[in-house]
Amino acid sequence: MNNTPKCSDEETRQRLQKAIAGLVVECPQGHKNPTMCPLYLVRSKRSATRSKWLESLSSEDMAFVADYHRVCLEWQEAGCP
Repeated sequence: MNNTPKCSDEETRQRLQKAIAGLVVECPQGHKNPTMCPLYLVRSKRSATRSKWLESLSSEDMAFVADYHRVCLEWQEAGCP
């Protein structure tokens, strides 16, 4: 049995926002802003616009962004393009 306490929906949302806040500013891999990234267009916007966009995402969408970047990092570390 897993005794790990479950986060509330709001806690989960706040953790996801915190986890991806930096991703909407720049690529964590040191790339300028790769066109293949789902955040490419968002990164080109003003800070206030990026913040509003991030706040408008559902928890599911934020989880997708976090997962996408986790997989991208794993691919980069494995030497894949």
